[in-house]
Amino acid sequence: MARSRERFLPYVLVSPILIVILALGLYPFVFVIWLSFQTWTAATQPVFVGLENFYEIIFRDQTFRDVLDNTLVYVASAVTAEFLIGLGLALLLNREFKGKRVIAPLIYFPMIVTPVAVGLTFRIMYNIEYGPFTYFLDLLGLPPVKWIASATYSLFSLILVDIWQWTPFMFLVLLAGLQIVPKECIEASQLDGASYWQRFRHITLPFLRGSIAVALLIRMIDAFKAFDIIYTVTEGGPGTSSAVLSFFTYIVGFRRFSLGYAAAMSIILFLLILIPTQLLFRRLRRKPELG
Repeated sequence: MARSRERFLPYVLVSPILIVILALGLYPFVFVIWLSFQTWTAATQPVFVGLENFYEIIFRDQTFRDVLDNTLVYVASAVTAEFLIGLGLALLLNREFKGKRVIAPLIYFPMIVTPVAVGLTFRIMYNIEYGPFTYFLDLLGLPPVKWIASATYSLFSLILVDIWQWTPFMFLVLLAGLQIVPKECIEASQLDGASYWQRFRHITLPFLRGSIAVALLIRMIDAFKAFDIIYTVTEGGPGTSSAVLSFFTYIVGFRRFSLGYAAAMSIILFLLILIPTQLLFRRLRRKPELG
């Protein structure tokens, strides 16, 4: 009897936190799935409509397709640029030199600033009348650019903000990954006359694949969920030229009060994140193979 009590004691001790996790995580997820099959506004009761919301979104809603294009461009451009810049910085700082202790904190700084503060700061910097970007363009003799008031530049302006704030994250993860590359292999390849590119391609990169996959996975998920920067800088405008799915779902759900339609959009966003996530998880399971 005593042994059976000891056997179940860990489960009893863990059960309160498991109940809390299920209540805060599983229940809202199931509720959103249920809601996606309903039509529900603030003035009506939920009415079951089956897959009508999904059919309307995928085949009839042109605004959704435009926002989806914005989302894919935003995620692909921001994450790719952050990866390339972060990798370059990590390779440069993966050695000892004078001033490294001063340069490294400056690179980390954007990542620790509150996104809302970053968004409001860039909103001021993008101002066409008194923003510093307009001032520097004027010094160069160039006409002012409507960074956030133009459908042509608004999405690009948001991508620049995302790159500025989250490149340090890529840098930190990749720099940590570079620390596990065996120095003995690098030194041996140098003695064999291998060039820097050959050492990077055949030794460094295989050991760095796990860190690359983790960095891309986390940043990609965050980029798909981007909200605060968009809300504070452009509010998705002009029109929906700079809106992404996460922000547009908020507009549909909490400004237009079409809750069932917004829930269906959130399910589609979840699936868009899930597919590339699974592909990256498969990459994580692979062991590095030296070239």
